[in-house]
Amino acid sequence: MTINWEREPGERIEDFAAAYLLLRAGVGNQIRPSRGDGGIDVQIPTAEGWEIYQVKRFARNLQHSEKRQIEESWLRFKQSAPLNRVRSWKLVLPLEPTRENLSWLAELTDGVEFETSWIGRAQMDGWAAENPRLAEYFFGDGGQKWHELMALAFSGGRPLEDTEGEPLLASIQERASSLSKALDEVDPFYRYEIEMRTGNLADISQEESLRSASRPGIVESVLEQIDDDHYRVTHIIARSPASATLRPITGTFNMTASTDEERSALEMFFHYGAPLEDGKATVVASSGPPGSGLPVGQTAMSWTMFPSEDDDLPPLELRLIRDGVTELAVPVTSSVGSAGIAGPGRWLQVQAGPSVSVKFFYGAPGRSDSIKLSTDMAPGADPALVLPGLELVAALPGASLEVGVRGGPALAGGFEFGPNEVSADAAHTAPLVAALNSIQRFTTTRVRIPAAAELLRAEVHALLFTARLLEGETVEGTFSAVDVTEGADYFESWDERPRSLTMVQPIMVELDGVAWELAAQSRRIFISVQLDRADGRLTLRPGESNRVSISAGRPGDVPS
Repeated sequence: MTINWEREPGERIEDFAAAYLLLRAGVGNQIRPSRGDGGIDVQIPTAEGWEIYQVKRFARNLQHSEKRQIEESWLRFKQSAPLNRVRSWKLVLPLEPTRENLSWLAELTDGVEFETSWIGRAQMDGWAAENPRLAEYFFGDGGQKWHELMALAFSGGRPLEDTEGEPLLASIQERASSLSKALDEVDPFYRYEIEMRTGNLADISQEESLRSASRPGIVESVLEQIDDDHYRVTHIIARSPASATLRPITGTFNMTASTDEERSALEMFFHYGAPLEDGKATVVASSGPPGSGLPVGQTAMSWTMFPSEDDDLPPLELRLIRDGVTELAVPVTSSVGSAGIAGPGRWLQVQAGPSVSVKFFYGAPGRSDSIKLSTDMAPGADPALVLPGLELVAALPGASLEVGVRGGPALAGGFEFGPNEVSADAAHTAPLVAALNSIQRFTTTRVRIPAAAELLRAEVHALLFTARLLEGETVEGTFSAVDVTEGADYFESWDERPRSLTMVQPIMVELDGVAWELAAQSRRIFISVQLDRADGRLTLRPGESNRVSISAGRPGDVPS
């Protein structure tokens, strides 16, 4: 678009120039014009020093009064320049300089060791052409279009066709996609992603919401229930790190706590940024792009703090430390965290496999660091993924726990553990998971952890016994009778005299209705047996000894 600079208000020209420069650089700040502004409108840090831009609205030939204003700004800037490392000072105005103008500026800025220059109308026209949505926003009707589109997005727009099921869902998604694209065309500061989802917000965990929103540039996500079966998600994503400075999103909320639990949750939210569930708050005021907040008077129910862009952490690990020595280190498989509103405190939740979750609350001045540890059986998970975390938790009593960079420094630690229920439960569960892990080594069928409530005691006992054999243990014991159900032909020539016997059989394991035939055989060595043919059945009974030894191995490793 062509901008008639002569007709535009000075503040609008200054805001456009500042927005363009800051969006392009991604860093810096705009100083609102005043007598105490130090002769600076925009300052941008670089590796070589500060770039200073003094923006003026003058679009016609400079008269004495305009030159005097520029001179005053330059003199105020020179007073503060020795305190900063300056790379350049540039005069920005929608006016091409004459030779006399350039000579005047060179004389005014003579004697400084940094670059000084004049950015005129042609370059500002180039800025407008380079970022048309920004020019349209400030000088066209882009701002009005933006508000109209957002109003359309959040009022539901035109009525949907009288359809249901998948056609209705497709229509809703198509409209959300169209609105997102239209908003992207007119908003110079943010991008928008609008989704209509099936479900209820009550079924979404705070950690899940936080993870799904943790991507570069996102500044806010608003999830709003539309009806019993649908909710809307609006992601607002900054086009530049400076977007939130140029177009800030702010809100004032009145939060109350009626119980000790609610008060504690609020404190964790403010001091550490921990997700706040059931955090009822009334919206007192809200400002920013339409859709970035809830209407005044409405109740917000839950909150999460998005990680800032410097929150990317290297791979982490949980460490069990006993007597000052790292006894066990388990890789963290996923992590999510945020920072508090009230200071430098941080909340970090890590997973050590699908079964172990640890929440760290640390770094808040005047408050003790704390930790919350939880485990579950993780039904359906692979035992190899679950076992390391469970073994660490089971071994915690008498030791301390810390989280740190894998092979590097600790982030939070020194949490001492005595006897506790979580470790006791892990110690009870870990042998079963270890047994399933042993079974997996002998079958190509995927072994998964079953639901604990559905397990039979006899099946668990048989599984644990088989795992002992597969791990190379030889079990010594006694027997009273063994029914012969297979291979009866082998015993046709036997009389009733006692003799030694070695039995080799394939191993089958059954648990929770699932049977695994293993690539392994059991070997039972009876010192002395007698064959009993009573009642037409074949039964092996103790002869001169009732001792038996049992071992296992892969086929070919177990002699017959």
